[in-house]
Amino acid sequence: MFRLCLLILAMLPQEQSAPLPDLKSFLQEFRKTLRSDSALLSQYTYTQKETQYNLHGNGKTEKTEFNVYQILHGVEEWQTYRRQIVKKGIPLTEKELLKQDREQKEHVDKETRKHSGVSEEKRKKEQAKGDRKEEETLDEVFNMYDVRLVRREILEGVPALLLTFKTKPNYKPRTDDGKILKKIAGRAWVAEADHELVKIEAEVVEPLSIGAGLLARVQRGTALTFERRRINNEIWLPVKAEVLVKGRLMLFKGINLRNVTEFSEHRKYTVDTILNFGDVPLKPKP
Repeated sequence: MFRLCLLILAMLPQEQSAPLPDLKSFLQEFRKTLRSDSALLSQYTYTQKETQYNLHGNGKTEKTEFNVYQILHGVEEWQTYRRQIVKKGIPLTEKELLKQDREQKEHVDKETRKHSGVSEEKRKKEQAKGDRKEEETLDEVFNMYDVRLVRREILEGVPALLLTFKTKPNYKPRTDDGKILKKIAGRAWVAEADHELVKIEAEVVEPLSIGAGLLARVQRGTALTFERRRINNEIWLPVKAEVLVKGRLMLFKGINLRNVTEFSEHRKYTVDTILNFGDVPLKPKP
């Protein structure tokens, strides 16, 4: 019977594993999908939970603290409301929420007066300047890294391609962001169907100095994990970011902590230029 089963299996047509796509073409399509998630998130309200784990030298947790925010974006960045609803694990009272709402409204009113004299032309120039800087950084990323296609994997039900990346030998960064990214390597999963980033795991492979080392120094082993999912079957948005930080602040204070940020309850909305505050909780327009 065993030999008969083997014979039947041998006679069945064998499914051939499809070859991996051409790397250059795949990266060109991947490059088209990359854009700031802050711009994408501005189309949604969402809940953001931030949990910080202070660690001992042996990696065991010494202290845990979490805060929760409701995020409501405005047309301009200064209109965005990061409404805290849980502070150090304790929900804020309705009185505290209303106070927070009033302060935010005062802030927006002040900024509105401040920006009222800014011409549309100047605003567009500033936007264009930011867009150019983002494009320059993305160009640097694709020029800097030696990228390899490894294999296909399934992540949370999404067929994805696993890529590894590390800086090319003797590469000279042209941008400030490039000088930092040069010291980072890792791997990424990209959805094969629409070339969207699904997950990235990156690690600092050379010590990073911030402010010539006077402000902070990030040690090797500092790591970042970032995950995205398709929301409402229409747009890819962040769902989780985790950072393990090893370093030193101001030459004195050692840092050994793990930060986890979770994004949930994404809800699409539209807003007018003027934001209204005072609802508990703030609700998006349908």
